[in-house]
Amino acid sequence: MRFLLTIFLIILFTTPAYADNVTESLDKAKDLYNQGKYYKAVTELNFAIGLIQDKQLEKFKSLLPEPPAGWKADQVEGSRAPGQLMGGGITVARNYTSSDGQKIRIEMITDSPLLSSIMMFLSNPMMMGGAGTRLVSINGEKGIEEWNPQDKSGKIQIVLQNRMLISVSGNNLKSKNVLYDFAKNLDFTKIKKAMEE
Repeated sequence: MRFLLTIFLIILFTTPAYADNVTESLDKAKDLYNQGKYYKAVTELNFAIGLIQDKQLEKFKSLLPEPPAGWKADQVEGSRAPGQLMGGGITVARNYTSSDGQKIRIEMITDSPLLSSIMMFLSNPMMMGGAGTRLVSINGEKGIEEWNPQDKSGKIQIVLQNRMLISVSGNNLKSKNVLYDFAKNLDFTKIKKAMEE
């Protein structure tokens, strides 16, 4: 927590000369701080953090793939949890539907509470108990596959850099290969780069 606060204080006191909503808010927080109005400075700084998270949100939205041939996609959904620092609690998702009724949902969540349990399974496969659940590798990234052959539904969950949970879930699928086709279409290199920016 102290590290995160230090980073934002550095940003606060080294604001560049150009102005946008973020830098204006940081300048205002700096002025309030210098006036000794600490509560108001924190409120303004939290507002600036929210604006920065919105920029991150838009970047993550752009990383969800376009629908493949024979599929259509809804608009990308996005939200952020309030009160989180450094990009925490950002969620983006998109639903895909094929012409024959198959459905896929891709969801990316940063700093999700689910990460700890998924990472536990990845580090200790013996803890996975359910039938139809197994470890997988998608483009070099570790994940967990869950598949129900009876109702043709399942999901693949992937953890990136211990900070992001990516879930590719679907139902009414012809086979679980559809899940893999969508998962492999994700550009993990670009996603990891966006997480660091």
